[in-house]
Amino acid sequence: MRITAIKTFVVDGGYRPWTFVKVETSDPGLVGWGDCSDWNNVEPVVAFVERFGSYIIGRNPLDVEAIWWFLDAHTRHEGGTAFRAMAGIDSALWDIRGKAYNAPVWQLLGGKIHGMASEPRDRIRLYWSHCGTSRANPRRAERLGLEPVRTTDDLRRFAADVKKAGYTAIKTATSFALDDDPLTQRPGRHEFNGALAPWMRRRAETVVGIFREVLGPDVGISLDVGWGLRLGGAIELARALEPYGMMWLETETFDAEALAVVRRSTSTPICHGESLYGLHGFKPFLQLHAQDIIMPDLSFNGITMGKKIADMAHAYDTLFAPHNCHSPLATLIAGAVCATVPNLLIMEFDVDDAPWRDEIMTNPFTIENGHLVLPARPGLRSDLIEEKLLEYKGNVRC
Repeated sequence: MRITAIKTFVVDGGYRPWTFVKVETSDPGLVGWGDCSDWNNVEPVVAFVERFGSYIIGRNPLDVEAIWWFLDAHTRHEGGTAFRAMAGIDSALWDIRGKAYNAPVWQLLGGKIHGMASEPRDRIRLYWSHCGTSRANPRRAERLGLEPVRTTDDLRRFAADVKKAGYTAIKTATSFALDDDPLTQRPGRHEFNGALAPWMRRRAETVVGIFREVLGPDVGISLDVGWGLRLGGAIELARALEPYGMMWLETETFDAEALAVVRRSTSTPICHGESLYGLHGFKPFLQLHAQDIIMPDLSFNGITMGKKIADMAHAYDTLFAPHNCHSPLATLIAGAVCATVPNLLIMEFDVDDAPWRDEIMTNPFTIENGHLVLPARPGLRSDLIEEKLLEYKGNVRC
């Protein structure tokens, strides 16, 4: 069996594009699908996928890890964009491998973890990501067919709906400017320089406070500030959130020592890692125990490297909660890895996703009581429907 072609599809994901990779083989009908979605750099990722195709067409697609390291050797100077393209190809090759051996990818990765339970991990606990933030954006809410959240009463009603949905954890952000609460408004022009402005702190406390009030003490709540805060601001916000018993504060930096200072300065758990690549990217953060939880994005790292990162985190006594805010295929990719690692905490899932999400899949996945069900179908457990991918062709500027 040989790789005969590599194709890309960019699909409208509602508020971001989804980028898919299709790897075709010399065995009739045997293809693999991967995800290398990116928020802002779709064109260069697609270009790298096409370039890598010229490197590996003619190779055996079952040599998944050998191909990973072959591409790695050719991209040492290329950076993260190349890594994302490699990740999409890698996931597609794992899909082919599973289909060829008539086994799900999680089986080829070592099988479902039992942990302390008597039964294997056949469901993956999810948290509701971007919880309410798409609804806080009126244009996005309208496009996705969601009820907007404009006031504190709206947010309380939405939080009650989240509780009924059965999710045991959520992640939200400081996107809410509640019309009836002037303390959540941004006063005039504000320069986002990494400091924690008073209005930002008030907005975070208001939003987290309402969720905690409605969801109760046992539902995990995390807050994502991305790259918005630097060292001092992150410490200040982490301390302000301590009374709410957070699941984590998510804050990004490339400075492992700075993040270690943040973690030592607060009882609020710290999570990061969505923008890091490979073992060497995570190594300094793990060595310094700079975080409680790491969250590598498997659309950026692939299955081969994602499993290695999770295992390395386990060696450093760190929990694993993969970043997963891209396509439905990315959910299947992350779920396959999550089934096999002993240090899994939880997995991200965007509930308020594009309403055509399931239309592009031959076998849409099932969510039950806030958990992803892992069926035993071969490969990644679903193909994509090319006609639908073309119908929902993505706007790379969205």
